[in-house]
Amino acid sequence: MFKTHCTGCHGSDGKGKSAIGTPDFTSPKTLSGLSDADVLDTITNGRKETIMPAWKGTLSDEEITALVAYLRSLGRK
Repeated sequence: MFKTHCTGCHGSDGKGKSAIGTPDFTSPKTLSGLSDADVLDTITNGRKETIMPAWKGTLSDEEITALVAYLRSLGRK
């Protein structure tokens, strides 16, 4: 799912793209500042005044939860 829906903005490695201001999910510092609930809410509802879209209605709750777990795993590599 990450590859299909997220790499365009977050990069195939999850390091983000500084030119568009997306976060580096491989950075423990980035991830430590975000709770799972924060990440879940952002994926579900998007972020106003940014390019982050809401995925509610496109991805299931289970898919969104799986993305949260995947993003967490990027910081442990």
